[in-house]
Amino acid sequence: MRDGIHMRMRRALNQLFPTNHKHVDVTGPTGDSPWAQMALLEHYIRKCRLKDAVRADLLAGDVTGQWNLYLDWTKSYRRVTEVISQPPTLESEDGIEAQDTAGDEEFELKTSDVIDEGPEIVPFATEDLAVYPPTTNSIEEAEATCIRLRMSSDKVQQLIDEGVFVGVSATELMERLAKPDNSREKHNPPKRRTSDAGVRTEGTYKYALIFEAHTDLDLGEGVKEPVYVYYAGQNEILGIIRNPRWSGRRPVRSAPIERVQGSFFGISKIEPVKYLQWNLNDYWNMGQDSAQYALLPIVMTDPLAQPNYQSMVMGLAAVWLADPNKTKFAQFPALWKDAIGLCQAIKAQIMESLEVTEAMMPAQGKGRKNAAQMGAMAQQEQLVIIDYAKRYEEVMLNPLLEDLFELDRQFRTKELTVATMGETGTQKRLQEIPPQAFGERYFFRWSGTAYVMGMQRMQQMIAWMNVLRGVPPQLLNGRKLDVTPILEFGTEQIFGVDVAPRILIDERNLFTIDPEEENLMMHNGLDAIVHEADEDAQHIQSHQRGAVMTGDPVGKFRAHIMEHMKAMQTKLQKQMGAQQPQGMPGVPGGAGPGVAGTPRLGAQPSMPRPQQPPGAIHPDHIQDAMAGPR
Repeated sequence: MRDGIHMRMRRALNQLFPTNHKHVDVTGPTGDSPWAQMALLEHYIRKCRLKDAVRADLLAGDVTGQWNLYLDWTKSYRRVTEVISQPPTLESEDGIEAQDTAGDEEFELKTSDVIDEGPEIVPFATEDLAVYPPTTNSIEEAEATCIRLRMSSDKVQQLIDEGVFVGVSATELMERLAKPDNSREKHNPPKRRTSDAGVRTEGTYKYALIFEAHTDLDLGEGVKEPVYVYYAGQNEILGIIRNPRWSGRRPVRSAPIERVQGSFFGISKIEPVKYLQWNLNDYWNMGQDSAQYALLPIVMTDPLAQPNYQSMVMGLAAVWLADPNKTKFAQFPALWKDAIGLCQAIKAQIMESLEVTEAMMPAQGKGRKNAAQMGAMAQQEQLVIIDYAKRYEEVMLNPLLEDLFELDRQFRTKELTVATMGETGTQKRLQEIPPQAFGERYFFRWSGTAYVMGMQRMQQMIAWMNVLRGVPPQLLNGRKLDVTPILEFGTEQIFGVDVAPRILIDERNLFTIDPEEENLMMHNGLDAIVHEADEDAQHIQSHQRGAVMTGDPVGKFRAHIMEHMKAMQTKLQKQMGAQQPQGMPGVPGGAGPGVAGTPRLGAQPSMPRPQQPPGAIHPDHIQDAMAGPR
């Protein structure tokens, strides 16, 4: 059962977090993609270590039947020390300070405070959440929700300083909660340590167990408002505040793995098979007990006929002074073999109930399997995992992206520098994003499973692109064919978002730059790209002077000069005359022979030819749940 749950988690995590590190799809009010907003959310996904939180949430969800995440915005201050160099300060006769630019620089230590702010995503246990009424279908539609928070003394003092807890001090609260009263037992068993309010001690660490309730109350204005209510016990309220989030949403995201009619909470995936697991443990232990006796042989002899039977209790290869006809060996029955067979049958049923196939396990099952069987197993595995991952995207990650963007717009107070990927064909760069305004509305969608494509589907896309290229313009009914999005999508899927911009270069983002500015860029370690409109001779002379002045320690000037020389040769070849006419790809006849290595227009994948390139994937080995069986 443990192996099955971990396999489900690993496969779903690979679907939700693909290797191309592109998880967010944003639709804005204009036709252009909001790359800044996408980069901002990608930054928060990395900073919050969302993948680790989802990993723990998926494991806990299979055990309890419920996914749970708590979202909050945190802000902390830390003091950093830097070494600052500046010219020495001179004092003139009239008392005005001046800088001595001719003297040596002085170094001094400068201390400053840095603000670390951002969202925090924490998975929590299902038993720490209460929802009223328990028959609701959504957290936001519930009349009240409550979650248990475990706070240290410093955290309690922070909430007191912020005005959330009133009328108490951190020390007095911790000491008072540690004393037993009528509602709390003096000695709490370890299993009930988190069941009652108060201070619980584990070793030398003490923490206060506080209840945070979310509901709607009338605060004196005649209208119910969303509030947070903090309890320290059944009859002790520490504070009541308005919901600090402008949207009024609650900080809890919770959803069942499988919806149960009339209940907010779901059913554990291991609940239906727990009795099988217990039986398996019993049968296995019984088999091990039998194996201990089965490995010990029994020697039966007649003590009257063998008076020297005590000499038979000796070490290995001993000489027994006994009549072989009066002595025989016996052995306990090997019941452990039957126990292993029972355990294997129960294990297969547990894996089937957990929707875990042999293809998902690290070690494949015994027995030879042909390519068709392996392909069918892999396809069945993908069908199960994609459905499981899409469910998590729909009920957990999509609302979480909305919450991250909303918290950023409300609480972030300073500019943030993030890495922006941009469109395919543009180089990634760092961009400063100011605090977001509320003038525009965006729709966010987690695109983890959408980017996980099988190789078989990629082959179908390539074949369909060939079909599109063969459609005559008069049959397009006024439409224009543009295969650029297909090329961008396929290149990103195969090579990733980091390498794709260097394969498909968007010349709309390339501009001719003054050679002196290019010298400054290369001297600072930046890449300068040769543009078609550059004056190559002028650039080469300028770059040679720059290489002499700087010494060209990393060879950027030499490489850039070689690119200009190649560009000059290409332009010279184009000026020598028109090239020989080339044939259309895959079209016999025409202006010339067909281009070698290109498919015919409208070609579809067929049975593989005997001559396959090295590393070619057999169709039966391709894993893709979106494609039907052969």
